[in-house]
Amino acid sequence: MPGSIIVDTSFRTWQIVSDLIHHVKPLLPASFGALATASGLTIVQVGEALQLLRDDHFTFLRDEAFALLDGLETLAIRQGEGFELAVVVLLADTLQTRQASGLLTEAWAAAGVRLRGWPDTLRAAVANGLRRAVELGLIVQEHPSQADCVTRDSATIAEPLLRIARAMRPDELDSVARADRDQEADSHLAALKDVIRNRNGIFPDGDAWYPTEVVELVAHRAENPGFEGCTALLLLNALADGDMEKHFTFRWPRLGAEYCALRPSARDPVLAGIRYLYETDPGFMEGELFDVSARDLPGRLIPVVHDLT
Repeated sequence: MPGSIIVDTSFRTWQIVSDLIHHVKPLLPASFGALATASGLTIVQVGEALQLLRDDHFTFLRDEAFALLDGLETLAIRQGEGFELAVVVLLADTLQTRQASGLLTEAWAAAGVRLRGWPDTLRAAVANGLRRAVELGLIVQEHPSQADCVTRDSATIAEPLLRIARAMRPDELDSVARADRDQEADSHLAALKDVIRNRNGIFPDGDAWYPTEVVELVAHRAENPGFEGCTALLLLNALADGDMEKHFTFRWPRLGAEYCALRPSARDPVLAGIRYLYETDPGFMEGELFDVSARDLPGRLIPVVHDLT
């Protein structure tokens, strides 16, 4: 097996690649036959080549996978059956290896046009992949629109986050209010209730010490009573102001695993909110390098959330 040719280990590139790879499995069943025909392989051989490709994180490093590469490029060029599968696999390889085939120029352009008809998570994954490839100079075309790059709008995410905040029990609210060593707990409690009940989770303008200080303190440790609700409140405010305070650029590397371990009704809105920040803020984790050896650990990359309930 040749040595690794992965040259880009930035967080943002690996997040994009992870999102693309996420869609390979659901796209495969409808495209398997077309891929076998285009590759000149049997069904068994396609399965074996795909396993090698998975082992190499969907980069074409081995001679045994080159027939699959030819088949995927054929599907991409034809822009017919199997086109979506070809786009996600070839784009994942291109972003990691920084090698782009000149044969695929029209395929990338077609993907940029078609993606608006694809499911939201697939659309956003491909749009972000294309945007990154353009930024890196790997392909030359117009950037996908910002709307194409966002999985879901902030209002859709805000509704379940507010439900999480409003679900805090009285004992949790009291514990949150006392988080700053019991200092001015009554003022924090009154402000916290007002934010949740009357302000849709949004803190007052300006330097709102009440209840921002205690909410931030509680949201810093997963074992704190009220952690879910305070995290939801911080996210609601981050969605509203573009995370001006960079709460989640700071928190994601430290608390990502804890967010992924939340009960599903809290986990999915929290992860959707963090994904929105990543998709809309070019500064989110920009410059952070990704530990390739730890890529499969929960909380390293933002999981894809398909449905919010």
